[in-house]
Amino acid sequence: MHRITSLLAANIFLSGAAFAAMTPYRAIVGVEALGLTNADFGLVMALNAVGSALAAVTLGWISDKVRDRRLLLVLCALAGAVAFGLVWAVRTPLVFIVTFCLLIPFGTSLFSQSFSFSRAYFDREQSGKVEFTMSLLRSLFTVAWIIVPPIAGFVAAKGTAFSVFAFAALAHIGCTLMIGLLWSQPNSRVGLQPATTTAETPAHLPAIRITHSHKMGIAGVTLGLAALQLNMVVLPLIIIRDLGGDFSQVGIVASVAAAIEFPLMIGWGYVAMRIRKELVLATASFVFAIYFGLMVMANGYVQVLLLQAIAAISIAALLGINISYLQESIPGRVGLSTSLVDVTRVFSVWLAAAVFALNTADTYTPLMAIAAGLSLASAILMMLAWRMQRGTGSA
Repeated sequence: MHRITSLLAANIFLSGAAFAAMTPYRAIVGVEALGLTNADFGLVMALNAVGSALAAVTLGWISDKVRDRRLLLVLCALAGAVAFGLVWAVRTPLVFIVTFCLLIPFGTSLFSQSFSFSRAYFDREQSGKVEFTMSLLRSLFTVAWIIVPPIAGFVAAKGTAFSVFAFAALAHIGCTLMIGLLWSQPNSRVGLQPATTTAETPAHLPAIRITHSHKMGIAGVTLGLAALQLNMVVLPLIIIRDLGGDFSQVGIVASVAAAIEFPLMIGWGYVAMRIRKELVLATASFVFAIYFGLMVMANGYVQVLLLQAIAAISIAALLGINISYLQESIPGRVGLSTSLVDVTRVFSVWLAAAVFALNTADTYTPLMAIAAGLSLASAILMMLAWRMQRGTGSA
């Protein structure tokens, strides 16, 4: 089991490395390097979200029915390697748009599919420690954000911003290797047993049922993630355009935030074992609103850097606890419920893309005020979901 855990951990770390290298620079590449307008880039984000929704739900549905989930992991890892490699090799707006809309959605699904596989595996092997183990695995994704952004920023500063996509492609090749090595471990196979894969299989799967409180919570998670998506897109542009910073400073900000998030993510994992996740996520969203309010008033790079300590408190919970929360939304259907991780991200990207596309100003700082409003709305919805759970007497 330890070898399988190590391979899963390495895969998740490398998946995080790809995200950490690419995400802070996608808007810079699209808007600054390729000349897309804010509206164009917002449309690309929205179309990427549509593709991600289709990929997430399709793969989530299939993962509950296949005999071997490792095949889906390999598919996602290879899709990411090809997509990021194309953006780096063929530097045109058309290739950027096509890869983000058609291929990258499958590549980014590696994140949720990895956690779906891990949840199913650890439910089988160590059910009493699943929450803590999942928090540890999610924290490895954050470790990648500590290590990689300064490296990616250095590479981009020495070359071009396109170089980070080559880094992301290599990371996905590494993911493919780690997943391939799972086949050397017979116990790593996760999926339906051959005896259950008959025409009667659908009857053996629990019905899809989401409680009203979870529906409210899913809406709250989506708004919180929309604020996070807006922060991820706008913050690099604020540093570069509004504050006159450089690529290396973008990487440093991302790394500092992740370094603070890492211990907090583990801490939130402990907290979530003792109090309801809705209350944890409501608190995180409220703190996030405070961060955005302070960002509106920030007028220097050092202030932005210091404010990442506040942002990290919220991001650690929003990125760590929401996975387990969403996986509990559809009892007995871990693959399909894990696809909600991507579905909520999709709707959050749509919201963030709409806000970004409507911005016609030369500066980006005012968008942080809208992000603050989204965070407050998220906190309210999560509190309502918590009260609904208490009203039904759920633990």
